[in-house]
Amino acid sequence: MNDTLLRSATDTCTSATTVANSINWWMVIAIIELALIIALLIFRGKKKQVDRKDEIKHKVMNEGEIDFGNVINSAFASDELYKKLIRSCHPDRFPGDDAKIAIANDLSSRITKSQRDQKALKALKEEAEQKLNIHIN
Repeated sequence: MNDTLLRSATDTCTSATTVANSINWWMVIAIIELALIIALLIFRGKKKQVDRKDEIKHKVMNEGEIDFGNVINSAFASDELYKKLIRSCHPDRFPGDDAKIAIANDLSSRITKSQRDQKALKALKEEAEQKLNIHIN
């Protein structure tokens, strides 16, 4: 009888150990699969973002909208012109003249929006000189 109980207890322990080992392997496999799925989703998301950027770049380049001369000039020379324009066209420079204050408000907002666009700043300079009757060096 004791042998039977001992064998039964041994079989139960062996079964429990086998189940525990099998659960550990299944858990490891499940974690590896989860990591692969997450890695694939991240890679897929990054690839789409890169594709969208390339798509926009090619669309703009094919339409000929890029003026590379303006891009280079804007990168190196737009700050000085922007500072001159924003100082000269500030609405506080025209106290008492409501018409010029309104024009200066409009020009100041457009100058701020075009802060890094040399070509637009030059056009705004000419417009400011005409509409506000000022001379900007």
